[in-house]
Amino acid sequence: MARVAMALLGLVASATAFIEIVERPMMLYSTVSPKLRIQSKEPAFANIPADHIDLKFTPSLKPGAYNLSVVSDTVISLALRSGKKWGNPHTTDGMTMYLDSLTMNGGANMLQDEKEVAKIIPTPTIKRAADTVIYTQGTSKLVINGTNFRPKEMELMFDPPLVKDKDYILSVKSSTSMVLTRTTGTKWRDEPGPLKLRRINTGAGALRIDPSFGGIVVAEVQADLGAHGVTVESTPDEKFYQSQGSLIIIGEGFNETKNTLRFANGLRGKGVNYTTVEHSKTQIKLDLAKKSRWRANPANLPGPLVLLAVDAGAGFVPVGPTEAKKGRTVATIFEDPAVNKNMKTIYRTHTHQIWVTGSGFTKAPQYSTTITMDPPLEVGEDYSLVVYNRTHMLLSLFEGKSWKDSEGKLKITHMNTGGGQFPVKNGVQIATVKSDAEDHPSGVTVTRTTQTLYQTAAIRKLVIQGSGFTDDTDLTFDPPLEKNKDYTQRFVDANKLVLSLKKKRKWRWEGGPLLVKTIDVGLKSGEIKVGSGGQGIQVANILFDPTVEESERIIFASHTRRLVIRGTGFSLEGTELTLSPTKRTAYEIESLEMTEIVLLLNEGEQWADVGEGKSEHIYVTKVDTGAGEVMMDDVIVAKVEADADDNDCDDSCEWALDGVCDDGSGKGRYWYDDDFGGFYAYDDDYYGYGYYYYGDDDFLAPVCDPGTDCTDCGGPATADTPPTECDNTCQWANDGFCDDTRTSGLCDEGTDCHDCGPVGASNFSTWDDDGWWDDDDNYWDIDDTFDYGDEKKESEDAGAGGVFMSILEGMVYVVGAVVCGGGTYVAVKFYKGQQVPYLPAVQDGSETELIDQSTGRANVPITPDVTYT
Repeated sequence: MARVAMALLGLVASATAFIEIVERPMMLYSTVSPKLRIQSKEPAFANIPADHIDLKFTPSLKPGAYNLSVVSDTVISLALRSGKKWGNPHTTDGMTMYLDSLTMNGGANMLQDEKEVAKIIPTPTIKRAADTVIYTQGTSKLVINGTNFRPKEMELMFDPPLVKDKDYILSVKSSTSMVLTRTTGTKWRDEPGPLKLRRINTGAGALRIDPSFGGIVVAEVQADLGAHGVTVESTPDEKFYQSQGSLIIIGEGFNETKNTLRFANGLRGKGVNYTTVEHSKTQIKLDLAKKSRWRANPANLPGPLVLLAVDAGAGFVPVGPTEAKKGRTVATIFEDPAVNKNMKTIYRTHTHQIWVTGSGFTKAPQYSTTITMDPPLEVGEDYSLVVYNRTHMLLSLFEGKSWKDSEGKLKITHMNTGGGQFPVKNGVQIATVKSDAEDHPSGVTVTRTTQTLYQTAAIRKLVIQGSGFTDDTDLTFDPPLEKNKDYTQRFVDANKLVLSLKKKRKWRWEGGPLLVKTIDVGLKSGEIKVGSGGQGIQVANILFDPTVEESERIIFASHTRRLVIRGTGFSLEGTELTLSPTKRTAYEIESLEMTEIVLLLNEGEQWADVGEGKSEHIYVTKVDTGAGEVMMDDVIVAKVEADADDNDCDDSCEWALDGVCDDGSGKGRYWYDDDFGGFYAYDDDYYGYGYYYYGDDDFLAPVCDPGTDCTDCGGPATADTPPTECDNTCQWANDGFCDDTRTSGLCDEGTDCHDCGPVGASNFSTWDDDGWWDDDDNYWDIDDTFDYGDEKKESEDAGAGGVFMSILEGMVYVVGAVVCGGGTYVAVKFYKGQQVPYLPAVQDGSETELIDQSTGRANVPITPDVTYT
């Protein structure tokens, strides 16, 4: 009687209001997670017998798959029965389980809409690998195979213990394979013995791995052999062209009869790409094979030839930090230089410049290109040479010099772009030289000059020299200039005119030569052509007006080694800056582009003498790109702070100043190494050989201690660092889980805005402990509840977005009504035995059951070398 009364009370309660379920989607392994708990916001299950509660889920979960119990007034628990599954997720991303219906005592559905209650992911398995042998420090990588690995939220527990990101770097390659890369200076085990994997967590909790809860062996660790002591010296000063040279590798511990090498770009030995011709304990000599190259991709040269590992008889031993794939630079490789043939006509003295095209040209100041010409001409004495890029260089004839004493071909016979003299086969013609045109019978001439002027800066005047000038001389320029509009002209004598540029006018709208095409001195003959072949004659070289971009980039007095100054109009032939207060002797120009200059601080110098707690600006006061000093309005290019101001950063890392942040303090959780242009696996695996770190190109880890690669990592953080912005640049943004530094730390703070909320106004969920799950299953390894962060308050004004959502909701209801109506129609037709339109015939037959109902076990073969969790 009492049971009936309670049921009636429950029925009355259920008829009064809907039950509001808390959406806390639990992560469940499809076959082994023991319980699913469902909680209501208000007491709803008081005095309700468990067998009076009926649930329906999507995907379908039959009541026979679980035992339901009422835990409290607000919580019910579903315990998975032996041999049953929560679901069958088809990918490692898993599947979401929704609670569609909750009825009590046979009443109506008490849910207003479906609720997300679980995320089901496939159960991971590990493949035993007791026959895999690795060495304590001689082996850099360990591959673990299994099933259902997930790239995110992978946690492993080893015996003896190994700490992720300290002892090894984990990279999940696929759902069946993961790679552990041992970090520099660590060991797989202190003593030889088995390495066991005891627990694995792919997102739904840490699971113990059999046998007998001690884990399974994933590798047998053995002591390092003598050949594991191989070391290699970096020798970047060994310079070769792609297709030339014999390489000598210097180091210790080499085998005296045979050594196998692994290069970053996949070079192969045994005559494929090179032949090893000499072995000793301290050096290995390689000869390049015919028609082969040390490095294949010319676009990324000059660049290093990197040796990753050496096998001296005990397996491959990394010669650099494995977690950053640094290796050792054993040579610097240059592109084979080439020159394109050109038969263009030039004149002995009247032609002022020649463009030379080809490939493999290198630029100053890091490298320089020199050429040998036939007939001989000396750079710096007869002409200047400026390389603009790897395919174009410009030769400019000095004033009073000639390209050739007589008519004929002008050739380049040799080039040196950094790897030594390189012969140009048979010499390549770059021009056809002809004699200058005869002077006009009147004796009026214009002399070719190479004076240098800025576009507008009135530092120098344009001086025209020649003969036969008069006070009424008119000149025709290319590009066009108009007398008394663009410039004023002063007659000095019959051999000299002085032109002054007017305000707000330019000699040229862009840099380049200024030519005189014709001259008119008032003779009956009128305009007289000057120069040869109608080309005119050069009277000046016009440079861009230099500008400097203002910047308050924070640098430190001596810890910051490089200062980047950006602007326009910098000359590749040479640009000098005057800084204040930095002295010129304190730095060298490391690189020079038309829009950027990089200054490198000399040892023992500092950018400015700054007291502790103070700062000082660096100004550019003057710029000289070749036409004289241009006064600047004290443009700020940096803000110098004392080294002692919250700054313990230096460049003591072995790989400092290589353009790549190697100490982990740079932005991002991943560090891509682009030394000298390009990923080696992508740009140079020309020979189809397995890259030593094959499959590992998407992940690199810091190899140096924090704060030891100051310049490359942008210097230490300061109080002036702008606040973190909120964006969704995280690799795992918009997946429903907060992944920035406030939780898992997979991404930078503020880069998973959708899932975490703005910094300081978080809306993310964090794991807590007791009360939500229980720990009564002995193989479960985590505690079980999670609390919520501050909930977002709904805006009182829905706005346009709210209106749109209301319309969308209405459309969903309409579509749902149509589908339900159609379904009802088909069901009625089918029930009455009438023909149902478009309903396919039902085929007889059955599929093999996945579960053996007699034993409750999975009806799948279990191989001896696989252990299931």
